[in-house]
Amino acid sequence: MDRYLNVTEARRRLLDLVENLHVADRVVITKRGRPRAVIVDSERYALLEDMAWVMQDPARRMVLQKAWTELQRGDVVRPPRGRPPTVEVLRRLARRLPRSRGRA
Repeated sequence: MDRYLNVTEARRRLLDLVENLHVADRVVITKRGRPRAVIVDSERYALLEDMAWVMQDPARRMVLQKAWTELQRGDVVRPPRGRPPTVEVLRRLARRLPRSRGRA
């Protein structure tokens, strides 16, 4: 859920914002009505960093496209059941894949 707060309100409520931040949440901090910063959960931030790393390189994007095609065919590796997997769990799964399906 997105929440928008101006800088003054965000400063006043910072501790509460951090303590009550959920993985799907983001808090957009505005100054003079314009977005200036975003507060997100650290797991989401790590995932965004990893995605940016993948998307910056054509070879890595190609591997992502290949993985998407495999997913469409039903040829997937399933993470452990229960809570959504963390970035670390996904990285461990990727290391166990055969070389042709791992990172480029």
